[in-house]
Amino acid sequence: MGLLGRLFGSPRDRFAAEALRITRQVPGVHRVRYDAAKFAVAAWREGTTAPVWIYLSNVFAECEGSAAPARRARITQLVRIILTPHDDETWEQVRPRLRPVLRAATFGQGGPMGMVPPLSRAALPHLRELVVVDRPESMAYVTPPRLDEWKVSADEVFTAARENLQRIAERSLSRNWPDAGALIRMVDTGDGYFTSLLLAPGWLAGIGDAMDAQVVAFVPDVNTVLLCPVGEGGMPGLFSLIENEFNEAARAVSPVGYVADERGRVTAYAPPPGHPDHVPARRAAVVLAHNEYGAQTRWLSTQYAEHGIDVFVASLIAAARPDEPAITVTTWTDGITSLLPEADFISFVRDGEAWGRVPWRDVAKLVDLEPEPLLAPTRYRVTDWPPAETMSQLRAHAVD
Repeated sequence: MGLLGRLFGSPRDRFAAEALRITRQVPGVHRVRYDAAKFAVAAWREGTTAPVWIYLSNVFAECEGSAAPARRARITQLVRIILTPHDDETWEQVRPRLRPVLRAATFGQGGPMGMVPPLSRAALPHLRELVVVDRPESMAYVTPPRLDEWKVSADEVFTAARENLQRIAERSLSRNWPDAGALIRMVDTGDGYFTSLLLAPGWLAGIGDAMDAQVVAFVPDVNTVLLCPVGEGGMPGLFSLIENEFNEAARAVSPVGYVADERGRVTAYAPPPGHPDHVPARRAAVVLAHNEYGAQTRWLSTQYAEHGIDVFVASLIAAARPDEPAITVTTWTDGITSLLPEADFISFVRDGEAWGRVPWRDVAKLVDLEPEPLLAPTRYRVTDWPPAETMSQLRAHAVD
């Protein structure tokens, strides 16, 4: 094995080596360095003393399985976006170009501890709303330090982005929409912000009015919206198609369907038991939760191990019997400091033995579960089991 093979032997490090080569070719960059612990490239521009950090975790995941030309193009795009200075942008200049975007809850959280993630807020279960600055060649995510530069609050940024999106939504609703029998696929070429339209108040309800039907919207990836009117027979086959698209997407969002409620607000499509879509809709919700908690578990476990933090990051376990709704389970092990994901059931474990599954809602009534700050999706820190009296009550609620 040659020198480069020894230095850049893992897939991550080979990816970083390619990012280093591309970064060196950027005009005005006079020095670059790879930090394996951060999985990031530091680049020094001429006339500056502090580096610009290019974090690679997200783009590495997006490029998995891509051919070499597509991978190089994606890295080049990222490097260009990060290294193009926009420090002279004032709030007045930026405000009309702000747009909200819908992303998975763990988006932007794959970097090292201490990395500042993009500005975000909760949008839908396991999804978050972020804000980008729309530019001709790219979009740039707004980070908290930009608020200090612009001297505005986070609320002002989200409000401005939503106002700009509303104009896009109104133009969308003004088009001629087909009748209730149509299945519509909207594919964004990069500047349409189609998936963002779910964040526009009244947009999905307006589509339903235009098509004279309840419409379910799917957003399997950042560029695709699929609109389907709900028929009497449901659409279980479509859920399977969307799940495949979600699993194969480089930048996945959600396999869940979304509808407008009676007030016009967007919510997850969750038909009742007995409806043809009840089981597939529940499966979609579990797939999304399992995917997001899985990504968070891997990241937190790696970071805690590297920094010597003695906390067990419990997994979210998904299970389903044929033709029955899927469920999620996590385990609370006595005497071990753990971060529990929010699940349908908690299985209690002591000395390697587990007993019963207790519904989360029953545990929450009897135990004061406090969410761990700053984690999305939400986790709860636990250590020893509750007192014996409480455990007796919990055992009475066990389902098996």
